[in-house]
Amino acid sequence: MSLTISEFFKLTKPGVLYLLMITAGASMILATNFNLDIIKALTGFLGIAFIAGSSAAINQILDFKYDSVMERTVKRPIVTGKISVTSATVFASFLFIAGSALILYFNNFLTWVLTFGTWIFYAFFYTKVLKFSGSQNIVIGGLAGAMPPLLGWTAVVGSIDPLPLLLVLLIFIWTPPHFWALAINKKDEYAKAGIPMMPVVKGIEYTKIQIVLYSILLMVVSLLLFATGYFGYLYLIGAVILGGIFIQKSWKLKKSTGADNSMSLFLYSIVYLTLIFLLMIVDRAVVTYV
Repeated sequence: MSLTISEFFKLTKPGVLYLLMITAGASMILATNFNLDIIKALTGFLGIAFIAGSSAAINQILDFKYDSVMERTVKRPIVTGKISVTSATVFASFLFIAGSALILYFNNFLTWVLTFGTWIFYAFFYTKVLKFSGSQNIVIGGLAGAMPPLLGWTAVVGSIDPLPLLLVLLIFIWTPPHFWALAINKKDEYAKAGIPMMPVVKGIEYTKIQIVLYSILLMVVSLLLFATGYFGYLYLIGAVILGGIFIQKSWKLKKSTGADNSMSLFLYSIVYLTLIFLLMIVDRAVVTYV
């Protein structure tokens, strides 16, 4: 039983889900300035997580033929046969229905519409169309992964405000260098699967230049959150340090040979996103309570 539960959990792409929910949860705290309605926050958090998990499962259902030829995805449960396509479909459907029920009953229709749109966009449009559209696939497709701050925000306050839109922009700019670093490392696997990631189509050196440019742009967007008055000097100092390390690692990748240092940047990008959202919460707490 534990093995089966573990395999179903893998269908939700827990590593990706972790980042999505960190950003959604942080946005909930920022939206309410720490005055969370626990029920709304919990149901919104679970509802968003369930629907995000559903979209990840559908992605694996539709992608299993491509996953079977890539080393990094060959152990996914549908590819290994530990979970059938039918069982995965039932699981994905359950997660979507359960998540929708939670959001519609306890939260609001706006959040459900935005979450449903994100689900459709990633599970079907990105998986079947955008992924194979060309080297900019992850730039456009990254919008789905950038949405959780907006979803978390609307789940607890029921309206759209400028701050969550800036948080969406931050993740939208963060996504390309994050995935391109991985794509450089896994270039041959993507080529074998016929997926036109930028390193496959444009080459590794061109991709490295794009990573550096996006890293600089990421710094600019992160500083906008200070310049617009949403966060204070504690955030500013942390954002400069975190962004500076991101640029330094991007430049190191640019100057290195082939895929050297690509995974270092990829792993740091995960740390960056986690820490900058935690930094926002700490900064807001200092401003509010100190």
